[in-house]
Amino acid sequence: MIDFNEIYVFVKVVEAGSFVGASKQLNMPSTTVSRKVQKLEEALGVRLLQRSTRKLYLTDIGQQYFERCQQSLVGIEEATMIASQARSMPTGVLRITSPMDFAVNYLQPWVDEFLRIYPEVNIELEVTDRYVDLLDERIDIAFRSGELEDSSLVARRIGPKQSVLCASPGYLERAGQPNSPEELSHHDCVIMGTSLANQHWRLQTKNGEVTVPVKGRYAVDNMQLVVKALISGMGIALVPYPLIRALFKDGELVQVLEGCEPAQQSIYVVYPSHKQLARHVRAFIDYVVEQTTPQAPWEVP
Repeated sequence: MIDFNEIYVFVKVVEAGSFVGASKQLNMPSTTVSRKVQKLEEALGVRLLQRSTRKLYLTDIGQQYFERCQQSLVGIEEATMIASQARSMPTGVLRITSPMDFAVNYLQPWVDEFLRIYPEVNIELEVTDRYVDLLDERIDIAFRSGELEDSSLVARRIGPKQSVLCASPGYLERAGQPNSPEELSHHDCVIMGTSLANQHWRLQTKNGEVTVPVKGRYAVDNMQLVVKALISGMGIALVPYPLIRALFKDGELVQVLEGCEPAQQSIYVVYPSHKQLARHVRAFIDYVVEQTTPQAPWEVP
């Protein structure tokens, strides 16, 4: 039988990065911490951690198990905190960061409503497509998408990120329509980012996933500028579908390689810790989850 306490210890070991670090947080001997993780692995019948003299490494199944267990523990602790803070009115300054297109289309209406509901809360919103270090820059909440590698942060999934390949009819008339993912390497591609070097797109086809090297003459770290570049005929790009849905209807952009799309990723609300969250931070996270449940407003059926 799986012991909930062993799961809790395992999650703390991964978050701390070591048995010693977890033992300090949990106030128990590191030998006890190690033994609990070992007992959990024995109960599951799989190896969760690879141990070396200097560092711990999650196995593939260990990574999956950690992500799901962390989410469950977050939910339990959040429910407990909600119950204890139910009678307290949130107050304070809330610092948020978000990509431009997400902020304009979805976050701004949420901020409007949230500030109306909680008159004692103030919000400072930083709109940027660069990676923001939440701890260094004292950010309470960030909205991110794709693969999240920092296990010290708590990430709450709020919906899918659905992207498509697209271009303007003028560009395709001039450069030709690609008939396979491999042909993208011979086209001008507009790159979302700050560099044109060493760019690859991972795409799903009916025969499985392929990774295609792409190149182009323009890279920009703002998705709205990527869309403007597409409209002007600068090439092909991967763009979140909700951002260009109206442009498809108007015929300004068309889908390229229909049925060949990136693996569906997720959009997350991210925050540094689920322990001792301030009431106004917890209130905003709960509000966002409410607005995206059971379906996010950008989700395509």
